[in-house]
Amino acid sequence: MLEHDKEQAALEKIHADISRIYAEQRKLAAETHKITRENFWYPLGVVMAMFTAFSTVLAIVQKLLT
Repeated sequence: MLEHDKEQAALEKIHADISRIYAEQRKLAAETHKITRENFWYPLGVVMAMFTAFSTVLAIVQKLLT
């Protein structure tokens, strides 16, 4: 019976380790997805800000010249 209890404890430990590894894998996948989104949206935001600033400068120059 003692042998069976040791085997059961070892199997439970292995199962807990597998569950922990799966949780870490899901966490890393979520972080990867977040970084991928940031790498797409950050340059787009910078370009939009530059476009807005350029448009504002052009509007001011147009008002001053007319």
